[in-house]
Amino acid sequence: MLALLPFTPDHFPILPGWFGSEADVVQWGGPYVHFPLSGEQMAAMLDEGRSDPPTRLCWMAQVDGQLVGHVQIAFDWRNGNATLGRVAIAPDARGQSLAVPMLRLAIASAFAFDAVERLELNVYAWNRPAIRSYERLGFVTEGIRLSSVRVGDARWDTAIMRMLRSEWRDSAPA
Repeated sequence: MLALLPFTPDHFPILPGWFGSEADVVQWGGPYVHFPLSGEQMAAMLDEGRSDPPTRLCWMAQVDGQLVGHVQIAFDWRNGNATLGRVAIAPDARGQSLAVPMLRLAIASAFAFDAVERLELNVYAWNRPAIRSYERLGFVTEGIRLSSVRVGDARWDTAIMRMLRSEWRDSAPA
């Protein structure tokens, strides 16, 4: 059974090995994360979870003692928003239908905070497998920011997706 574990410095040697290039790291972490993923970058992510309330929560996903995924949620407490992001499945665990169960746990963690009314995410518009997973979970595309990120010489479009608390209740598995 898949479980989320808090992301800790013990995981720092593992996560960077899942990304082989600048494009891989940007696809996972956005345009402000750089390759190679460093301990300093990961420590900064953990630091955001030390505030009260936390501005970011980070998890590793585990199945049968194997680390198979990573996911984060960032919070905008003033506006009752949370952002699902930095979603990755370990290369040797891809194709095993682990993303949706991992994301269900992360979504439930976000909406466990009564203040969170809206959960959103950014996904590169060419990443159809991720978009299909998000749609299966009940996320709705609100729009596309064209040419929003530069990776090397390429420009990537970003889809913005959302789920409101009422939509999560309606789509949450019984």
